Amino acid sequence: MSRLAAGLRSLPLALVGSASARLHDLTAADAAVRAPLTLNRRIGVVQAAGGSGASTVAANLASIVAHRRSGLVLAVNASAGTHNVLWHAGVPTSDAGRPVGRTLPTAPRSAEQATAQLPVSPTGLLGLDLRHPAHPTTPAPSRTWFDHINPVSRFFDLVVTDWGVRGWQVDLSQVALASHVMCIVTRSERHAVEEAAAIVPALQGQGDGLRIVFVIVNVSGTRGSAPTMNLTRTLGVPVIRIPHDPAAGAATPVASVHTTAQTRISHAVLAGTIMAEAQRSLLAPGTPSTHQTLEAIR
Repeated sequence: MSRLAAGLRSLPLALVGSASARLHDLTAADAAVRAPLTLNRRIGVVQAAGGSGASTVAANLASIVAHRRSGLVLAVNASAGTHNVLWHAGVPTSDAGRPVGRTLPTAPRSAEQATAQLPVSPTGLLGLDLRHPAHPTTPAPSRTWFDHINPVSRFFDLVVTDWGVRGWQVDLSQVALASHVMCIVTRSERHAVEEAAAIVPALQGQGDGLRIVFVIVNVSGTRGSAPTMNLTRTLGVPVIRIPHDPAAGAATPVASVHTTAQTRISHAVLAGTIMAEAQRSLLAPGTPSTHQTLEAIR
């Protein structure tokens, strides 16, 4: 069983003792995750500063949608280091770390050709590492993504990219152009939230109907956390808070079943929120979101 599959299968157990409002959130999230898409969508997960937990967020998101949807889901690592989306999601990194040209054909004619050499996790998540094998600690440049992913993304229902840390000027603009939905992840300290929030207005209007979801991860617990009550109204985008989990920071990938119920629930709600925004990205630009601020515990 994969690192996340056990947690996904046991997720209904997390509902025991939860509030009716949380049950409603999870029911709506599950419906959004399973809803069919008329066109493939690209989701970018990015952080403006290191240590925000973007790779963990991307791994949980990609694993949930791969597990619950019938279409192909591809997780792409463009971040630096080894503890990336593929590592957290249980995708065999020995295969995913090969040179891009050996794992992804440049001009596949079918989904079968596009996925033939890609490693897959037990949840059905396909994986690809865009880093150059000779420079594993260097993030993949955005042009590598456009060269290798853009031509084949049509074969996948969803492409979830872990971009890691990107500068807010040139790099983030490129991430926005590569995404239909952009997930901005930040730590929960007030200064970190304020710095990440300043990025949102600059990105709105980028790309073709780009949707943004703002994610606050309580990396250090709740002490010093910025309040989110007015943040949704200020930013005009959905805001999700992910709770601090005692298992975070382990030397090996942590199975979702070993995280808290609140952590599993919040990631499920985040997946539903992002998929709802993916649906809205298919509509005319400017279509309003159903803005929500969701906490792990109400």
